[in-house]
Amino acid sequence: MVQQSEIIALVLAVALTPMVIWTYSGIDLPRKPLLAVGLLAMLGAYAATVAESFVAPALCNLLEHGLFALAGVCFAVLGITVLLRRLATDDEDGR
Repeated sequence: MVQQSEIIALVLAVALTPMVIWTYSGIDLPRKPLLAVGLLAMLGAYAATVAESFVAPALCNLLEHGLFALAGVCFAVLGITVLLRRLATDDEDGR
């Protein structure tokens, strides 16, 4: 049975997607596509969470966890890239 919190998380993710897309276009990040992939993976994971109550529970559960793992890897790589870029910038500035 689907839980209310799962539905609320999916509705919020879908409702905030236009704002995220608008914000995404205005930021400058190294490896920026990783942010998009991570966010889309999370949106897909939320959808799979709700879908597993209705169709193919084992497959949707596997998809959910795989997508959350993909999002985690994307965000970790992006975070490390931003950190290394910041450290390189600080070294050039002599800080």
